[in-house]
Amino acid sequence: MRHILSVFAITAVAASCSHGHSYPPRNFSWTGDIAPGATVSVHNIDGAIAIVPSANGKLTVDALIVNAAPSAVAVKQSMSGNDILFCTVLGSQGDACDSKQHTHNTHFSPFSFFSRMHPITVRYTLHVPAGVEVDVETVNGKIAAQNIGGNVKATTVNGDVLVSTTKGTVNAETVNGSIIASMASLPDSGDVHLETVNGSITSLIPEGIGGLIDLDNTNGSITANYPNATPDSGDKHHLRIKLDEGKRRVTLETVNGSVNLTRYVKPPMVSMLN
Repeated sequence: MRHILSVFAITAVAASCSHGHSYPPRNFSWTGDIAPGATVSVHNIDGAIAIVPSANGKLTVDALIVNAAPSAVAVKQSMSGNDILFCTVLGSQGDACDSKQHTHNTHFSPFSFFSRMHPITVRYTLHVPAGVEVDVETVNGKIAAQNIGGNVKATTVNGDVLVSTTKGTVNAETVNGSIIASMASLPDSGDVHLETVNGSITSLIPEGIGGLIDLDNTNGSITANYPNATPDSGDKHHLRIKLDEGKRRVTLETVNGSVNLTRYVKPPMVSMLN
């Protein structure tokens, strides 16, 4: 409760700074090197996040800040070893972007109280080199990643998640939104977990992986177009697929929505954030 009240107070200050004013969009941009195997993270609150492959081997992070005074909202960057973190900083949170101080509670959106009068948003676009891990989160907004050559973790509360990787696992979570995850090739290890409450889940995974696949829902259908997709029980809301030897777990679960699993086929290009 203390954490929620403190975030609420900070947001009230941020909103009051923008009250009665119309501020032009502001841009944040950062470009630099990032080591293969390192992680780029984004902690956002209100706004979509798009991730695309880098064309020049460098990491580029662009952010568009809409309708906010410079004193109310800013984007900051920090390093931890080889890992790089970018975050949306509100008002008096300070100048630093620290992973412990600025990890947002994705079950509570303080901006939702002011979204109609103060439509403050920050929209991120990441250009990520192959082999770099991606870990992004927002509260209100879609997350879309296309043809990423590394593992992707994506978390939102209100928004869809659409991710495709050329080689890498996908772990995605939302509450109100659907998930589509397409993986052309998986590394030798690493689980896949896709979870929502209100929305459908569709996953495309390559053939030949080992381990277990679990598909679960409460309300909705389950379909599996995958080799040896034989149900292990008569429960229409749970399907377990036992594959060749392996420790990998692939879990797809929702409450209200369909669950669909199919062998990988290259998906069509789609609009990232519309």
